[in-house]
Amino acid sequence: MVNPGAFQGSRKSFLLGERPSYSIAVEGGYAADALALIQRRYFKRYPVELPHTVEPSEEFLGNVDDDAPDVEVPEPDPNVGEEEYMVVLDRLAERRKLVSYRKAVSCALLISKV
Repeated sequence: MVNPGAFQGSRKSFLLGERPSYSIAVEGGYAADALALIQRRYFKRYPVELPHTVEPSEEFLGNVDDDAPDVEVPEPDPNVGEEEYMVVLDRLAERRKLVSYRKAVSCALLISKV
């Protein structure tokens, strides 16, 4: 069951608006590709660094370019001090957890009632 509080506001509207195209993809046998594209577009509008409690501005959403290359998250520099390196690694691990969680929950929202 999808956590009803996981996506609200424009995030939920965006994902619910993607259901018809996802449904077509399921019928056409390319659901995994469609899901990856939907999630890519989602993260362009709602970067993982933006807390779920914060809505992006209409201006920001209006300026999203789905064709722009994705921003690469740099790996930490191993030449910094050990303590700083560990802090950066922890932040990167937390970011990856957030991405994984949001992908899983967005998938659940898309496939429910499809």
